[in-house]
Amino acid sequence: MIAVVAAYTVERIKIVFIIISVLAGSAPAALAVDKSEVKVEWHTPFDLYLSAREAYDMKAASPRDVLLVDIRTRAEIQFVGFADIADANIPFQIFSDEWKLEEDGVDGSYRKLYNIDFVEAVDNLIASTNKDKSVPIILMCASGSRTTLAAEELYAADYKKVYFQVEGFEGIKAKQGPDQGKRVVNGWKNRGLPWSYRLPAEKMYFNFAPSAKP
Repeated sequence: MIAVVAAYTVERIKIVFIIISVLAGSAPAALAVDKSEVKVEWHTPFDLYLSAREAYDMKAASPRDVLLVDIRTRAEIQFVGFADIADANIPFQIFSDEWKLEEDGVDGSYRKLYNIDFVEAVDNLIASTNKDKSVPIILMCASGSRTTLAAEELYAADYKKVYFQVEGFEGIKAKQGPDQGKRVVNGWKNRGLPWSYRLPAEKMYFNFAPSAKP
């Protein structure tokens, strides 16, 4: 019991240092999820990684000075859920009617197309909050792969501090056991962080995208 309490205390101290470092303008990568713990294909030019809990605590501790952006599709946030404290849904990709067949020739999925307005939509979000490109931004997708690509786009657009919320809103797929293939490992929902099916109008994509419609 003592060991559990001690571990929890250390974790809280880490989170406090992350928040202080963000507000002070330094990069606290070593105080959050270490790069070595993140899959190579998920590495970003910023090298700033947070667990779901760390992302929640950072945002909750300084709601006006940190932005949390959900980059999943509009269909995903409607049918899977949306984090209560997210500032906006700005999809990095958008579902199309194009079918992508898997290598087995049996299963497949609908292809997601790159959202050409993504960076400009983030620019619009920043402008609406009277911030600039130095504001800390936490990106969250379903599990992780899109966040890497989105972070690269924002890096190229001269954003300064973009965090990768590791394992996203849904978490990653279990590799074995009764839930094999299901997204039940870590992530925002599996950590029990606040979410719902409510979609506040002021946080929806049509407020920020130059070419989107409600």
